[in-house]
Amino acid sequence: MYPQKIDALLYAHTLSEVRALAPLLMKFRSIAHRKAYIVVSGDKFCACEDAAVVLNWPKSVCKERLFKIFDLGIGAISGASKSEVSILQAVYSSMKGLVRIYNPSLVITVADIDQNVKSALTMATESSMNSSVLVPLPRNSIGKVLWMADLRPSALPNWNKMKISVNIITQNRATSLQRLLKSLQNAYYLGDEVSLSFNMDSGVDDVTLKTIDSFNWPHGPTTVRRRIVQGGLIRAVSESWYPSSDDDFGLLLEDDIEVSPYYYLWIKYALLAYRYDPQVSIPELSSISLYTPRLIEVAKERPKWNATQFFEAIHPNTPYLHQLPCSWGALFFPKHWREFYAYMNARYTEDPKSNPVQVPRSRTNGWQASWKKFLIDMMYLRGYVSLYPNFPNQTSFSTNHMEPGAHISAKENAVKHDKRDYEVPLVGEEFTAMLPAGRMPAAGRLPVLDLFRTGLPRGCSRF
Repeated sequence: MYPQKIDALLYAHTLSEVRALAPLLMKFRSIAHRKAYIVVSGDKFCACEDAAVVLNWPKSVCKERLFKIFDLGIGAISGASKSEVSILQAVYSSMKGLVRIYNPSLVITVADIDQNVKSALTMATESSMNSSVLVPLPRNSIGKVLWMADLRPSALPNWNKMKISVNIITQNRATSLQRLLKSLQNAYYLGDEVSLSFNMDSGVDDVTLKTIDSFNWPHGPTTVRRRIVQGGLIRAVSESWYPSSDDDFGLLLEDDIEVSPYYYLWIKYALLAYRYDPQVSIPELSSISLYTPRLIEVAKERPKWNATQFFEAIHPNTPYLHQLPCSWGALFFPKHWREFYAYMNARYTEDPKSNPVQVPRSRTNGWQASWKKFLIDMMYLRGYVSLYPNFPNQTSFSTNHMEPGAHISAKENAVKHDKRDYEVPLVGEEFTAMLPAGRMPAAGRLPVLDLFRTGLPRGCSRF
C-alpha cells in the first residue's frame, strides 16, 4: 500500500474512550478534504462492532474495504501472552505500521488512557518518518477543542511546538491574587505543560507570600521571584518574563486580572492559526490580547468604542488586529519582546521621563515611566499589531477589576476611572460558534486598525 497523508488517527482502547473521542472524530469527518480515522484495540477491550454502534455507524463498516475503523485485534491475545508487555508490543507494532502508511499529522487519544498503551503510542509516533505528533487530550477538553479540525493541515504538526508560560505580577493584593489563581485553575489546558511564575517586588506582604507558598499548580513548573530592592511596576512587568527560544510565549497578568476558563483555548487556537501555520505570515503580529477594550485610551477624550458595532458590516464578532498593546491580559511573542527589551533598555535606563518619541494626538505623550507607553511607542514606530477578540458586550477572555495600585487611584494620577468602562464579562462557554463561519478568519481577512482605531479595516471588501 502506498503511503498516504491524513489529518488524524484517533486511538481508543476502550468503548468509553470511543465515546469521548467521537465528537472530534465526527468534526474532522464533517469537513471537506479532511481525513481522520479511529483505531480501536479490538475484541474484549473494544470490539469494532461495539465501537460502530457508539459512533452510530452500521456494523458493516468493520468489514468494508474503505476503512473508517481499524481494529487491531489486541483483545484476542490469549493465554500467557495477556501481559502488559505483550499488549504494549501489540499496540506499538500495529500503530507503528498504521502511522507509517497513513502519515497522520496527529495521533489523538485521551489523556487518562492506560499508561502502557500511552507509552506504545508515544513510541509509535516517535518512529514516524513524517513527524506525527501524539496529542493526549483530557476528556473534559475534547468537546471544547473541535476547532482543531478547522485548522489547516499544515498547522496541525505544530500542535505541541509552542511553550506558553503564565507570569503573574503581584505585590500586596492577596485577595485579588487568590481570585486570579482560582480563575487560572478553572481553565482548560488541553494537557499541555504550562509553567507559572510569580514576580514580586521587595515590599510584598506576608499574606501574599503565604498565598503563593500554599498554591499548587498541576500544569507545569512554578517559579517564585522576589526583588531585593524595590523596582516599581515598570521593572516588575518588563522583567517578569524573557523568552528562552522562538517558541517561548509569555502571558503577563497583574493580580487584579481575572481570566475566562477558555482563555488558553483562545491563545492556542490563535497561535496555530496565525503563527504556526506555514502558509500564514503576519510578521507584525506581536501579541494576542485576552481583553476587548471599551475605550480608546490613547485619545485625549478617551471616547467609548464598541468593536461589534464598528465591524458590523464585516462581521460583528470578527477578531481584529490593532496597533495598541494590551496590558490587561496578553500573550507576548518572543521576537517582539526581545526587541521591546532592547528598546526599553535604550529608553528607560538613560532618562525615563524624556519623551523623544511623540505619537501625534496621543495621550501617551504625557505618560511618564510607563512600560506600556514604551511598548506603544515601539509598536507605533515599527507597525506592530496585537490580535483582539471581539464578542458581544466586549465579553473577553480576561477582565480588569481596576483595583488601586501603581496607576489606578494613585495620588499623582488625575484621571478618573469608571469601573464600568473597564470591567467586562468573561467568556463562559464555547466561543467558536460566535466567530465568522464558526472559525478563525483567514489571516488576510483580519481587519487592521491603527492606534486610534481609525481607518477602514483591511480586506473589508472581501467579506
